[in-house]
Amino acid sequence: MAKPLDLADLQVYLSARIAPARALGLSVEAADPVIIAAPLEPNLNDKGTAFAGSLFSVAALAGWMHVMRWCSLRSLDVEVALQGASVQFVAPARGAFRASAGEPSVAQRDKLELLLARRGRGRIELPVEVNCEAKQVMKLTGVYAVTLSAIAKGSWPAAATAAGDAGGAPLG
Repeated sequence: MAKPLDLADLQVYLSARIAPARALGLSVEAADPVIIAAPLEPNLNDKGTAFAGSLFSVAALAGWMHVMRWCSLRSLDVEVALQGASVQFVAPARGAFRASAGEPSVAQRDKLELLLARRGRGRIELPVEVNCEAKQVMKLTGVYAVTLSAIAKGSWPAAATAAGDAGGAPLG
């Protein structure tokens, strides 16, 4: 990444590279913290509320974009993927809704930075809240796997390979 991702960059990336985001009508409202908004109509279920899969998608994307942005602020060229998540659906969303990514703990950030420096990959857990009309409707705790792009593309430096840090080392 050449420069930190700002609000406009995040919106362009979301619209251009994430096809479901276009279908769901998503828009990035803020970059710090990342907030993604979704209208109700393209996300309706048979009960006239937001489809649970849409709520999950918006939350997962908000967390993913938060990690991408955090890495871009550190000039890290990375691949980020949702590795796992736990979700609680608290209430139905009867209108437009927004997912807001929370901050990971300082210990989580420090551990990720250390693992990226040592192994070129790691993971981080962060909370995401989905709200509708100022009421929480869903909570997601996402675990995001982060890999330096050079490793993801198979060009891990020979020195690291010789040191035994490449290959099947577990994340985190």
